[in-house]
Amino acid sequence: MPTADELNATLAAHHPAAFACLSTMGREAAFPTGIPAQAAEARGVELQATLGQLTDGQGRAIVPDALDSLSRGDGSTAYLYSPVTGLPRLRALWHERLRRQGSAPMSLPLVTLGLTHGLSLCADMFTDAQTDVVVPTPMWGNYRLVFGFRRQASLVGWNFFNDAGGLDVQAFADAIAKVRTRGVVILNFPGNPTGYSPTEAEAKALVDVLAAHDGPPLTVILDDAYHGFVFEPDIVVRSLFWEVAERCSPDKVLAVKVGGCTKELLFFGGRVGFLTFAGPAAATAALVNKAQTITRATVNCPPAATQVMAIEALADPAVDQQIAAIRMQLDERYRILKTELAGLDGDRLRPLPFNAGFFALIQVHESLDVHAVRRRLLSEQSAGVIALPSVNALRVAFCSIGKDDIPELVARISRVV
Repeated sequence: MPTADELNATLAAHHPAAFACLSTMGREAAFPTGIPAQAAEARGVELQATLGQLTDGQGRAIVPDALDSLSRGDGSTAYLYSPVTGLPRLRALWHERLRRQGSAPMSLPLVTLGLTHGLSLCADMFTDAQTDVVVPTPMWGNYRLVFGFRRQASLVGWNFFNDAGGLDVQAFADAIAKVRTRGVVILNFPGNPTGYSPTEAEAKALVDVLAAHDGPPLTVILDDAYHGFVFEPDIVVRSLFWEVAERCSPDKVLAVKVGGCTKELLFFGGRVGFLTFAGPAAATAALVNKAQTITRATVNCPPAATQVMAIEALADPAVDQQIAAIRMQLDERYRILKTELAGLDGDRLRPLPFNAGFFALIQVHESLDVHAVRRRLLSEQSAGVIALPSVNALRVAFCSIGKDDIPELVARISRVV
């Protein structure tokens, strides 16, 4: 296995931005010649006595009948340890899925224990107290824990919406200009909590800012958790990962894609995510090595059982058609909510723009405490929503409420406010 110095030299030669963005942990990470590496070298030998997992001596799992009755397909693989990087078949299937979206050079996706694990790996590899993390306002609250609490990085915010109701590209550019020594930029489309994806023009403007960047090196993380869930014809469907990878110089920008089965396959309990790096093969191999080192040091390896289930789904030729049919149900809820929100009192309740994903934001009048409104909805109206004080808004997850109940939910919100 290559040493940390060798991996760093490879990155410096083949992807200067990736090397420059590494945190102290990222620079020190190199997969050791320990049990997983030695077991991998011994794969296929006649007498296998490497991994500490119970088998029948021929590589098949021995499990109680009560557990075995829950399996489908290749049950033996489901019950044994997964490689640290994930099951090879699953990685190949997800790579094929990504290749249908873009052709930029990229790594074979690394399997993660959900998308938050993928983001956490990025935080460990690329952030510390000297790193500025550029995030929108409002943002998914867990970014603060993953990058701020865990890694002590500084969060630099930018107002997501401008006064015209579109994406504030100038605020985005101003935030990037504040990056000091190195930065991480998080782009989450469709957004949580905003439920917004950029128009084609807005997406181009965002990538223009990144492509023209001539300051400290940036790691641009495309958090594509809600990829594919768009409800209007004029907004971007394809991940900006491809545009950033194709248009930005590797001397200045590293593009990283975090995605997975949680929403794209509607497999919420599976905790199957993927981490993919853009760049030449030598550089991305070094980055995968560092990411799998940190995975080994934290969760060891992703669970095999849910990976096997994901493999079965991805190998089914009808899966995309089935997901499209489910997406149409969400589209119907979106349009009902859009209609109901259009009838609100614009002075006391103002829906912010939304066109994609699972959520909508309803901004309440500045004189009202949004948490107080949320608590009154619970106690007086038996209705639950999420309060976002950063923009004094309520987040409605229309993904989790039936279409026939949406008008009543909006009526109860209006009644309280």
